[in-house]
Amino acid sequence: MHLYDFEVLWEGAVVSAERSVRLVDPRAAWPVVERLARRHDQAGCKIRVKDESGRIVILTGVVSVLRHARKLAA
Repeated sequence: MHLYDFEVLWEGAVVSAERSVRLVDPRAAWPVVERLARRHDQAGCKIRVKDESGRIVILTGVVSVLRHARKLAA
């Protein structure tokens, strides 16, 4: 298990964060990313996921995440 930090960004500033989320690998982060996107459903917001070393493993826009989730649900 590894620790990941999730940050919601708006205009470059962190507006929400979940720290030290324990996951098997970065692919397991997507349900958390989708939950954060639904909570912060605003154009221009981004979600950044960092691993334990501080390296960015996911950086995506909220609108893109929600669009993809809608396609999967259809």
